[in-house]
Amino acid sequence: MILKRLLASATVVVAASLVVTVIALSAGPSNAATKPVIVSGVSQWGALARQVVGSDATVVSLLTDPNADPHNHEATTSDAINVSRATIVIENGAGYDTWLNKLVQARAKAPVVIDVASLMRVRTGSNPHVFYDVRAAERFVAALATDLAHLGKFPGTQARASAVLAKLRVVASRAGQIDHGCRGVKVAATEDVTGYLLKAMGLKVVTPEGLRLAIGNSVDPSVQDLALALNQLRQHPAFLVNNTQTATPLTNEMVSQAKSSHVPVINVTETMTGTNYVKWLSGVVAKMRAALVIKGCVK
Repeated sequence: MILKRLLASATVVVAASLVVTVIALSAGPSNAATKPVIVSGVSQWGALARQVVGSDATVVSLLTDPNADPHNHEATTSDAINVSRATIVIENGAGYDTWLNKLVQARAKAPVVIDVASLMRVRTGSNPHVFYDVRAAERFVAALATDLAHLGKFPGTQARASAVLAKLRVVASRAGQIDHGCRGVKVAATEDVTGYLLKAMGLKVVTPEGLRLAIGNSVDPSVQDLALALNQLRQHPAFLVNNTQTATPLTNEMVSQAKSSHVPVINVTETMTGTNYVKWLSGVVAKMRAALVIKGCVK
């Protein structure tokens, strides 16, 4: 969704200027008695942070609505207030939440910033949906635990981080098991939201990249790419991944074709549903695995 990110970034300067005002409103003697605040742009990293810090800090996620397109988000006064109070800010990065980075830059005193895409060396212009990458989640938890240890205010951090990492390794193992039996199996996707997860499973996305990028950027794909994508669904790939947060008449047409061709449709969102990241991602893996069982490459 490169185009939408660029369009949205043009509006965040106004919101960033709010920080100058809200810092004065949010600062004061009463803040000294409150818990440290950790602010995350996306709910996935916020949910993981909450598992790591427990009750030692207040964690606020700014993008929480699974019915809204996060690429269209513009910074609000509430966002600016939360960022102005934050001890740690978690950015997804890779251009996904540029508005959040603007708010951080507007602060007089910078908070600790964790940019998850940077941890994975994913640059702007590449697939920014790193919250569907178990390796990114593991690296984020480790980075957060290190930063919390340096701040010295979070006594149970290491034990909780170790427990979360153990659960993430289970998810990674399940993805690896699918890769072992299903490497190269063809799947379809309306766009690249789950691209990192599909790659970890060794699956091959056959839908034309041009169509996936076009839908991700809210522009019309070429007639040729759409015709090819619909024909590929008639060839019975293992499943179709459908991002319901970017639904359009074109993606709905792909879903209809998948259903009429008896291809399982796996609906996913960019914004996490529920409050437990491991459970959320495990649920997506389980849906994909169930479709692959039908395909016959895993038992």
